[in-house]
Amino acid sequence: MSIFLKPVQRTNPLKPNEAKKWYPVQYTTKMVNENEVAMLIADETTDPLP
Repeated sequence: MSIFLKPVQRTNPLKPNEAKKWYPVQYTTKMVNENEVAMLIADETTDPLP
């Protein structure tokens, strides 16, 4: 698995008139199967049961 950084330009939502700043954003790449993709999506989009 590789770890990469890409530059992303973002604004401060509290001060939208200020200049945009650049931030590094990490992303990884690897081969995953359909079940792993489904689990990753579920982990990011649902709340655990009470």
